[in-house]
Amino acid sequence: MSERYRVRWTKEGRTRFVSARDQSSIWERAIRRADLPIAYSEGFTPHARVSFPDALPVGVASTGEYAELTFAAPIRADDDLARLSDALPEGMDILTYAAVPAGAPKLASLLRATLWELVWPPVDATALATLLGQRCDSLLASTTHEVVRHRHDGDRVLDVRPAVLSLAVATGPTPDGAGARTTLRAVLRNDAPIIRPNDLLAALGGDDVAPAELVRRVAQGVPQGDDLAEALTGSVETVRADIVAEAA
Repeated sequence: MSERYRVRWTKEGRTRFVSARDQSSIWERAIRRADLPIAYSEGFTPHARVSFPDALPVGVASTGEYAELTFAAPIRADDDLARLSDALPEGMDILTYAAVPAGAPKLASLLRATLWELVWPPVDATALATLLGQRCDSLLASTTHEVVRHRHDGDRVLDVRPAVLSLAVATGPTPDGAGARTTLRAVLRNDAPIIRPNDLLAALGGDDVAPAELVRRVAQGVPQGDDLAEALTGSVETVRADIVAEAA
């Protein structure tokens, strides 16, 4: 009897540079090393039944990646998924999991929005936070805001505003306490067209805001007020960047 599990996992450190194609191979190898009874697709080139709803841009970090795994036989979830996490490369860690009951909605339907985090190094942190805060207020007060997304197959004009559910900016200490950094958090809808952090920065920044030092997908789930109810646990992930900065 087959079983399905959904897991939330991380893509941090060097693993954030792993492509979506290589990611699938990494997971298949880890499943074999963990000796788990994964189910396989049918056909001439069977593949492990592991699905990833949304590919992360290369170079972006994440604590909010999700996967669905179908096993050909029952597993002991606590022990076996911990063993799978240990078999994955450093930076890829399974944070939590949930069994999938029969008739459950598709995983993608639970990932209706994303909480993104962008961090700038400690250079003029207060001035940058003030500037970003003003532009966030202006964007939230608007009804439309178009940006140009540059692509190899031609530029595309996108309206960013419908995707933006909430924004928050704050300054806080760096992990080593040597200075202050600026943090921007945003809850963005996952509806098409999907608006990425680069599109948001184009709407907020123009040429006078440097690229963020780190971009991270914190979690995905269902919007809850200004915040996000995480897809697997329902726990609230807050958009308030000041809470995150103070805790750093």
